[in-house]
Amino acid sequence: MCDRLSGILGVPTPAGETSDKAGARRETAAKVAALVIANALIFQEQLAITDRRIQPLKTLAKAPDVASEAQKQWQWIWQNINYVPIFQLGDRVMEQLPLSQQTLSAFRALLTEAETICSQQAALRHDLMGRIYHWLLHEGKYLGTFYLAVSTATLLLKLVMGSQWDRDFGDPTELASFKVADLACGTGTLLMAAAQALSDNYIRSRAESGRSLNAVDLQTLHRALMENILYGYDVLPSAVHLTASTLALLAPEVAFVRMNLYAMPMGLEPNGTPRLGSLDFLDNRDGLLTQMALDDSQQEIVKTSAGKELIGSAKIPNLDLCVMNPPFVRSVGGNLLFGSLPDERGKMQIQLKKLVQTVPASITAGLGSVFVALANQYLKPGGRLAFVLPHALSSGESWGKTRELIGQKYHLEMVITSHDAGRPNFSENTDLSEILFIARKLKEGEHPGETAYVSLWYNPSTIHGAMDLAERILKVDRAGAIHAHQDKLGEVFTLSAPQSDHPWTGALFAQAHLAELTAMLSHGALTLTGVTTFIPLCPLRNLGTLGPDRRDIHDGFAVSFGDDEWSPYAAFWDHKASDVGTIAQTPNAMLIARKTAAAGRPVRSAEKLWLGAGRILLAERLWTITHRVIGVGFTQPILGNTWWALDTSAL
Repeated sequence: MCDRLSGILGVPTPAGETSDKAGARRETAAKVAALVIANALIFQEQLAITDRRIQPLKTLAKAPDVASEAQKQWQWIWQNINYVPIFQLGDRVMEQLPLSQQTLSAFRALLTEAETICSQQAALRHDLMGRIYHWLLHEGKYLGTFYLAVSTATLLLKLVMGSQWDRDFGDPTELASFKVADLACGTGTLLMAAAQALSDNYIRSRAESGRSLNAVDLQTLHRALMENILYGYDVLPSAVHLTASTLALLAPEVAFVRMNLYAMPMGLEPNGTPRLGSLDFLDNRDGLLTQMALDDSQQEIVKTSAGKELIGSAKIPNLDLCVMNPPFVRSVGGNLLFGSLPDERGKMQIQLKKLVQTVPASITAGLGSVFVALANQYLKPGGRLAFVLPHALSSGESWGKTRELIGQKYHLEMVITSHDAGRPNFSENTDLSEILFIARKLKEGEHPGETAYVSLWYNPSTIHGAMDLAERILKVDRAGAIHAHQDKLGEVFTLSAPQSDHPWTGALFAQAHLAELTAMLSHGALTLTGVTTFIPLCPLRNLGTLGPDRRDIHDGFAVSFGDDEWSPYAAFWDHKASDVGTIAQTPNAMLIARKTAAAGRPVRSAEKLWLGAGRILLAERLWTITHRVIGVGFTQPILGNTWWALDTSAL
């Protein structure tokens, strides 16, 4: 049963799975299935408040076979009203449960908990189920499913919707034509924040212009949000289910004709065709088949050998705003790319390489880079990107194509970094350093303005704190400190918009003064106390050549940390801040030339890779809070996995 539930919920059973991993996956599938059922019960209760055709939970509880009665109710709702992503998945889960006393007892326990949650309405407005879902999700890192803090989503969307838009958000017609999408929406945290920010703009615009603002106007707003404005795509049906309920609970009394939420297939189809979720839209603007039909408006009739059947289809409209916290997984450092599908990963990576050949993205940087390129294809001139991505975007070598895309086609309006020692990240279940950015796509003939960098010394953990902080940031004119009473929350400063693939210098420092000094140094000058000193600088390529990246090193070598196996290839492995405190270092590992390829990878020549070794290693990336050196030196040639080897022998 649990294996069938896994398939329904988008967590397939991989071939060769160990018994321990199978047990963990099945347990997670059972827990997520229980969450889907509880969520459907909660939403049923919310609908029953305003729709007498739907049974409230107290009436449902009186049925002799309460589980079967609930399933009948859910079938009727999704077939006759809507809310397909919520109730169709619940119906499919119920079909897999055995007819037994244990099932009935477990269902009644969920019903009791759902009634308890419904009695606390405030909990339903704050993504409670999304938090539980990410806590339960098995092996979340293999899909890059890091849960974005609600406070972060609120901060980002308040900032982007607080920008200047050439639109009257108080006009229902203009509002309905505004398109917002999250192409990897997860449980809908960013879409919910977008809905709330748009609602604020709608209410403010109508109030300031003296237009009506009554119950009918608010119903028009919420119907437009769900039917016309918000689009969400994800590879997990269970995540789409929770996105639908999260958004619908913003106004459960409003019935929707359609919901633009799509469960996209990922993996190999029966005929061997690889599917990559939303990334399939890179070369297909005409529409793609989905995992399940979410409502009648998304169905099309196709002919089969048995006659006709309905299947779901999905498209991405031309967007005004793309908000995303995309998967961060990469093909290096252990290769977690499509890691939840180890037996299908090879063919999927080949397909991804084909798609990326013609777009400005790097697979080495990870799927985040590819999603930026995808969003660019569907974004209108004047539209905006609002993304959460690894901090490496600001200066990492592998992110160069993404920075170049933004530098050439966008005005990078704002970059937000957290230097709060207690909350350095924006997601809640990762220690990966992250960055927020807002970029507006340039219209023909338009040139970018300055970039505002927001350095947070305090990263809010609550929605109200995020709303307050956003208002304070928007009130800063070009540059200044962000204060709340006597506390300094951070700094806002502006620099010239970065050109081409140049680093986003302002994102690297907590203090504006240091960022400004670095920007001056990049132009070969330094001004202190009114005195300017010119300092000759040159590109690194003038001093030597850089060696291979970590992916290529892994393709040519295995690493050994013991003394029992000698090798002529010395290595310096990892960059632990507690161990690396001086620039003079000695090798801490040996590289063993591969005779056979690593799983799913080609074999590279160890001899050719070693030609890129050098006596200097430069840090691949820096975490300035902990790292103490940016380069280390050796008395012999060396390679490193988190370092770039610099060979200066030709000088």
